[in-house]
Amino acid sequence: MAASHTDETRRRLLSESYRRLRPDAHVAFVDESYVVPDVAHGARTFYIATAYVSPVRLHQPVRDDLGSIVGGSYWHTSEAHAAGDAETIHELCRYLAAAEEDEAFLLAVQSPIEDAPGGDELAREACLTALLGNLHEGQLTPRPSLVVAEERRHQGQRARDLRTIKTMRQAQVIGQMQVTFTSPSVEPLLWVPDIVAFAQSHLERGSDAGYAVPLAPLLRVVPVEKSNPR
Repeated sequence: MAASHTDETRRRLLSESYRRLRPDAHVAFVDESYVVPDVAHGARTFYIATAYVSPVRLHQPVRDDLGSIVGGSYWHTSEAHAAGDAETIHELCRYLAAAEEDEAFLLAVQSPIEDAPGGDELAREACLTALLGNLHEGQLTPRPSLVVAEERRHQGQRARDLRTIKTMRQAQVIGQMQVTFTSPSVEPLLWVPDIVAFAQSHLERGSDAGYAVPLAPLLRVVPVEKSNPR
């Protein structure tokens, strides 16, 4: 998506994607968490791509519940953790752990990340390919008709993500499954994979925060095939 897209434009484009869905369809919401070599300072490096798969009928109830728990229309888990709001993060994780049978959480994890130029982007591509490929197969989760992923900040990053999707489609990894990118300010359901990825990242780091404890029985992790440098 172009850098000039406002939230109003993003909202319109997303609404158009939603209108094409069947009432019984599922949507996958995708976000990530990572520790890259540049900031690891010798600690473990990893990339986590996370999908929350939800039926259309639950979208508005979950949006409403999330807004009620966080007390507003803005949320970013790492910021809340840095501000000392562990209580709300734990409450959100407990809420998500009570998911219904046709909701699902899927993760693709690569560790370590290659300590070389572009290693973080290669890890992202590998994780997204594994994650979206498994979503399309529909063996571990309900098969989504639409994937809504968080749009990255920089134009070069967004362009690279679009190339990754194009490569997957050409390789028949994701078939005709629609993939769109937007902001969590437009779609609060993107808070869910942000929360789950953050909780898993603390587990990967060996943290004793315990965010992932209630979620652990629901998390399904798919294997990631390491990308080769280009």
